[in-house]
Amino acid sequence: MTIRQASVSLFVHTFGRWWFDRMTEMLPRALTGDNRRDIRLMIRADGTVHENDIQACRTALAGARQRRSLLRHMPEISLMLPHGGILSRNVSLPLAAARNAMLAIGYDLDRLTPFRAEDVIWTVTRDREAGRQAGAVFRLLVAPRFLFEPALDMLRGAGISPTRLCMETPAGGMDAIPFHVVKPKKHPFLYALPVLALGVAIVPFCLQEIQVFRLNREIRALSDRREQAENLRREIAAFTAGPAEIGKEERRTGSSLATLRTLTDTLPDGTFLTALRIHEHHVTMEGQSKQATQLIGILEHDAAFTDASFSGPVTRSDDKSQDVFTINANAPD
Repeated sequence: MTIRQASVSLFVHTFGRWWFDRMTEMLPRALTGDNRRDIRLMIRADGTVHENDIQACRTALAGARQRRSLLRHMPEISLMLPHGGILSRNVSLPLAAARNAMLAIGYDLDRLTPFRAEDVIWTVTRDREAGRQAGAVFRLLVAPRFLFEPALDMLRGAGISPTRLCMETPAGGMDAIPFHVVKPKKHPFLYALPVLALGVAIVPFCLQEIQVFRLNREIRALSDRREQAENLRREIAAFTAGPAEIGKEERRTGSSLATLRTLTDTLPDGTFLTALRIHEHHVTMEGQSKQATQLIGILEHDAAFTDASFSGPVTRSDDKSQDVFTINANAPD
């Protein structure tokens, strides 16, 4: 993802969250669920609930199901523990572990509380007022199961699923630990309205991103083809330029193979070379021949050499059978 795409995605996410919050503030309380009824069932000292409370709860739930409404919210069913039933403590976590606070605290629950994890229900909430210098601060709420298990069994037998376990605090607040129960299905309109509204807001950005993606893909395709064409052009140029450069250099400095072939064809039988030096067109030959004095004429007339001359006196070999010579000449172009 490019920097531009990342910026657009961040803008869409931030704008979507802001827009959804503002739209939610304008909705009636009936749509947001702020008017949801709370049915409180007091847990007695023996951990049970009074039968009259269970019957009243069933009656309230039946009335809520019978109400005909576009958006129907089922009541909260709260099991109320006496004071001291829910224990709380603050837990500090590094900022890196704050996003998985439930998992991090769950691993260490046996150390943080005097109970085992299977003997309690618990939850954590982040303390927004705590500073961030020492990490994230979470409030851990723990309730032993033996305090409410009998009441929970009675309610399940009556077909009632509590939604949370609560305790009133001395300051007048409420500590709540939610039960992880399957929520009843809501009216489809609840899902359609936010989805449609969000779709209207992000469709233009999605279309723009799709167009940008298509253009980038076409540009990459064209760039790959252009690079392939450039590589082929360079290879063709290298293939054609190589022989041309070699021919040009041979014309300037002369071909050693052509000079050697000419000498092989021109020098008479009985003549052999002991040394041959070729530098560009200048050739130096050392050897022995029975006809050394005739070599100058042969090279100039038969082989088109120029400026052929002996570089020193012609001497006889040790066995007195041949002449030893050194000839300098310019090879033909």
